[in-house]
Amino acid sequence: MSGLYLHLLFALGGGLGAVLRHWTARRITHDLPLATLAVNVAGTLLLGLWLGHLDAVGAAVSEDARRLVFGFCGGLTTFSSFAYQTLDLHRSRTILTAAGNILASVALCVAAFLLGQKLAG
Repeated sequence: MSGLYLHLLFALGGGLGAVLRHWTARRITHDLPLATLAVNVAGTLLLGLWLGHLDAVGAAVSEDARRLVFGFCGGLTTFSSFAYQTLDLHRSRTILTAAGNILASVALCVAAFLLGQKLAG
């Protein structure tokens, strides 16, 4: 495939992921960044499912599918927002609130990825 075509697939996936992230943020409103946590966990779960499925079936993934899924997960997950919101929690609340956000995000995202791989395998 041409380079432009693969970049367009990546952009399509990223755009779809960003739209879902925005939709989620508009529906999960809270004084803590729960929408960001939700999309980060969902995105890592999806990526874990995808990679776990490929490992389980021993499939060679097409470059098209790889670009689409990695673009989608990249558009969906929001670690730049996570960094900003964590620092904002530190400024507006306490360092413990910010640390709790970091621990919850990292632990739940790693667990979601592992769960995705197990469910796919």
